Amino acid sequence: MSDQVGAPARITPERILAALRLPTRGRMVNLSHTLENGMPVPDFHGPFLMTTHRTVRGTLDMYKEANENRLGSIVCRYELADHTGTHIDALNHASEGFELYGGLDAREVTTDTGTTALGVDTLPPIVTRGVLADIPSYLGVQTLDDGYEITEKDIAGALRSQGLSLHEGDALLIRTGFSRFWMVDNARYLGYSPGVGTEAAEWIAEQRVSVTGADNSSYDVVKRGSSKLFPCHQILLKRAGIPLVENLVLEELSAMHVTQFLFVCTPLRFRGGAGSPVTPVALF
Repeated sequence: MSDQVGAPARITPERILAALRLPTRGRMVNLSHTLENGMPVPDFHGPFLMTTHRTVRGTLDMYKEANENRLGSIVCRYELADHTGTHIDALNHASEGFELYGGLDAREVTTDTGTTALGVDTLPPIVTRGVLADIPSYLGVQTLDDGYEITEKDIAGALRSQGLSLHEGDALLIRTGFSRFWMVDNARYLGYSPGVGTEAAEWIAEQRVSVTGADNSSYDVVKRGSSKLFPCHQILLKRAGIPLVENLVLEELSAMHVTQFLFVCTPLRFRGGAGSPVTPVALF
């Protein structure tokens, strides 16, 4: 299979240079959550655990025979799934049956250490124009209701109200307002959240963006009683090759009314990994 990159290949040198001209105020906003014990992580992915592996006292005791300058050191250890905190989904993350992006059979490429194709290590650093679709502000609410399905009309209307349109290769970020429940009401955050519906996902794919993300846990809307499991992942990741960024923090951009910016997002290069924690930033 030749295509290991998917939609991020739309970020051409010309689009990077155009995006680099967007910042005019010299401001930067971190769009990620802090990783810490007790943060919301779906059971499917497993817990996040952080421990202090080495302390200053322990280091001084360990090297007391050959440490004339008394160097102390703290070292921490982290145990986490690749879909922990603010993270990006790689193209190998979602399938339709056994079929992955590009028609690959998951059974043929999966090993004990990830996959031999479409891993997060194949995604390039993402440097492109970012566009925020601030759905709650457009609808005149603080936060979308639990289980609210974001439609094409919502996204197009929000962008139109902000005087923006999508360009090929853009990063489309969608605000639901649901990040306010992170570490405040984790059960609600991981529950029936607002998110993108299938109609909107089909429309997003047609816009030929390079990446899209949202400030909820699943990107997809999670409705009570639904018989479908994250269908937007299939539409965007599996069919269109568009990586998803989940658990974004978009409140500061919204409060500052910043809806167009330089978006930078660099995944860790886990060979064959299905995703990676990221710390995306918006510069404007």
